[in-house]
Amino acid sequence: MSGLRASLRISRRNARRSKWRSALILAMIGLPVALASFVLSALFGPGPVPDRQHYPLGQADALVTGAREWTGVTQDAWGNRIAEQPGNDPTPFTPAEIAAALAPGSRIVPFAQADFRYLTPQGYDIGWIRQVDLNDPMSRGTFRLTEGRLPAAPGEAVVSADRFGPDTAPDVTLLVGEERRPLRVVGVALFGLTGFPPTLVAFPGSLPDAAFGPVHPELMSRGWLVDSPRPVTWADVRRLNARGLVVVSRTVVEAAPPDEAPSRVRVSSLTQSAPWAAIMLLEVVLLAGPAFAMGRLRRSREFALVAVQGGSPAHLRTIALADGLLFGVAASVLGAALGVGAAWLARPLLEWRAGFLLAPFAAPWAAVTGTAVLGVVAGLLAALAPAVAASRTDPVAVLSGRRERGRERAGRPLLGIVLVVAGTAATIASAGHELGWIATSTLVTQLGLVALTPALIAAVARLAARLPLPLRFAARDAVRNRGRTAPAVAAVMTAVVALTAVGVTWQSRLARNPAYAQSHPQAPAGALWIAGPNLTPGLWDRVRSAVREELPAGVPLVEARTLTSRSGVPVYASVPDTAPDVSRVEWSDPSQSGGLLVGNDDLLRYVLRRDDPGAVAALHEGKAIVLNPVVVRQGQVRIDVSPAVARGESAPLTLPAVGIRATGEGWARAVVAPEVAAKNGYGTATAMLVVDPADLRVPRATAERITAKVERITGKAIVRLEAPEAPDDTFLLVVLGIAAAVLVLGMTFVATMLAAAEARPDLETMSAVGAAPRVKRAVVAGQALVIALLGSVTGVLAGFAPGIAAARQAVPHHAEVFLRPDGVQVTAPADDTSMIAIPWALVGLLVVALPLLAALGGAAFTRSRLPLPRRRTT
Repeated sequence: MSGLRASLRISRRNARRSKWRSALILAMIGLPVALASFVLSALFGPGPVPDRQHYPLGQADALVTGAREWTGVTQDAWGNRIAEQPGNDPTPFTPAEIAAALAPGSRIVPFAQADFRYLTPQGYDIGWIRQVDLNDPMSRGTFRLTEGRLPAAPGEAVVSADRFGPDTAPDVTLLVGEERRPLRVVGVALFGLTGFPPTLVAFPGSLPDAAFGPVHPELMSRGWLVDSPRPVTWADVRRLNARGLVVVSRTVVEAAPPDEAPSRVRVSSLTQSAPWAAIMLLEVVLLAGPAFAMGRLRRSREFALVAVQGGSPAHLRTIALADGLLFGVAASVLGAALGVGAAWLARPLLEWRAGFLLAPFAAPWAAVTGTAVLGVVAGLLAALAPAVAASRTDPVAVLSGRRERGRERAGRPLLGIVLVVAGTAATIASAGHELGWIATSTLVTQLGLVALTPALIAAVARLAARLPLPLRFAARDAVRNRGRTAPAVAAVMTAVVALTAVGVTWQSRLARNPAYAQSHPQAPAGALWIAGPNLTPGLWDRVRSAVREELPAGVPLVEARTLTSRSGVPVYASVPDTAPDVSRVEWSDPSQSGGLLVGNDDLLRYVLRRDDPGAVAALHEGKAIVLNPVVVRQGQVRIDVSPAVARGESAPLTLPAVGIRATGEGWARAVVAPEVAAKNGYGTATAMLVVDPADLRVPRATAERITAKVERITGKAIVRLEAPEAPDDTFLLVVLGIAAAVLVLGMTFVATMLAAAEARPDLETMSAVGAAPRVKRAVVAGQALVIALLGSVTGVLAGFAPGIAAARQAVPHHAEVFLRPDGVQVTAPADDTSMIAIPWALVGLLVVALPLLAALGGAAFTRSRLPLPRRRTT
């Protein structure tokens, strides 16, 4: 133990002497630990939000809701699983009745919440509106004001940060409900995800209680927050249940058992994260290894003096390993503290970006401690190879100023070959499975490549005989110093493998059929459409005028309308289909009509993709034109209708219908004339404007001008030109390119500095025999090029297999059934030939651009004139 203390003191002294090297090692080990601790604390640290709670308690002792008809209800601790027999129109309690049922001295604050349709300056919207006094202490903890002030009088409200925009900014007045009651926005706030996150929170009295609908225990449509002088126990809850009240008590909730034991979840998470942690550990070891080797080289005289004074090889190894322990502990502690602290400081920014309040901060100390332990292990492993080299120090050669005889051999690559073959085979077999299996097999391949790196360097050096002097010197220097070169090449290779695998996976998924309904065609090829179901007639007039200004004269603008109630509230019409429980990935419905469009002959021609006199005649006769004839029964079609903001049930709509299939794929489910809607008691409102490609194929430049004009009018409209576009991989190249530049260039420069330090006697000899300064720059540039090029080429080749395996993960292996926009059931064939796309731009960056940039950087930052060598006195 005394020897370890002495070794740690020696390491601490040398760390102070070489401040830049010490800072570099601390950064190499500490930054990954800090990043992992930040992610764990920011994303996985807070406890889960209870999904069984329908309203946040805040600082209240309890919340209650109920009706006189609910006598004898039963519930669980969270106010769920309610067994009651309410009447058709439950009668809510009055505040006086609630106060009389609670403990004497209790204070109550009313609240209400429901869905409302409201009008903004840019059009209609639908949101969950809560009505409660946020100034009351019982609401503390349920929000955080970020802009403006809290509502202080009826008619004022704050908007949630995730709905904040130009049409909901402070001082904007919103008109809520069919009665258009005014609500002036006075602030912006963040709210938690407990219960139903509100869009707007209004001051009590802004909306009448009747506007929130009947009392509903699951929706918590109306209730009271309770400030009780004593805890509300389970006995109190059962007593209030007997009187018709549903109660959520803080005391009862805090004593309730958790939902489930997290042991199984933790074991599964540990299994999935283990290979990623091992890959990170390997990368840190390979990255920090050359820095420890540089320190061992600079301390060679110190190791020699210890050896001549009786120090054994074990003592020398302990002194060198003490560096790894010292830096590992210091970097891991600092990194863990920095990560947790940054996560705590970043919570306001994370909440603002997320648009809601996060759960109370609680760092996952067990996971953070595990990450710190991995950092310490990485430091020890990174110092292991230099420690072995230090134990073999030749004191006579060092103290006499001569170069130590190299003892490094490439060794037998049998183990590396076995690991590479086994890992590659496992990667191929894991295609289509979980990413954890792919990462595990890739780790095995990486370990094999690390073992093969010395032999690979030796093979490259044998091919360097015909190369120019700088590259020939760099290749042979790499062979002579495999202990320094191999970790650097392996570190570059490991980083490039990860970047290549991510690039192949990402590019392949971009090249495939899109996974989101909005990414599939929503109209015939070449069509330009503008969708805005929530725009007012005035806004539609402005949009229509802006579009016509950009179109040639005489080009018709097809208008698609949807059903509304007499008061103008949109109605969703669900046209039946014959494919239950199938994927509807192809059906996005930008009109938000449910498939029933209202229009004239132009709309019918656009939907059917042809002129059909029989269909036009049926439309004029008041019949619905249904594009899936299978759903027409006895000349009629039954359509379920529901208002956008449900306050009850609507009767289904039965219409005379005729089934007519579209030419190719139809772009609606059914079309009716405006007179049919009026005859059945419905109004209509514009939902879409379309330029039929049969009339004009709008150029992209014109579509861009129309989009800019519409965006200046309203942000609630969508403008889209249905034209095929190549997948945009710009973001992919930017992100991976920046990561590649930082990792590859950083590792290469560290290794080049070490190589230049070890090759300094050779450079001095070149200078002594008359070599020009540019020759020395070229030698250092060659060393950087050899390290970066060898690691990049090997990493790209090794990264293809895991990238392809991960890209095949989401490919279906069976036929998929989906619905076309016209409601026709289609079976898509299984895709056995996976779409694999190689990001050649990224490959070129990794294999060509970055190695050349590393060589130029090595030449630019190298001293061309070295001082004359001094003979060391012994």
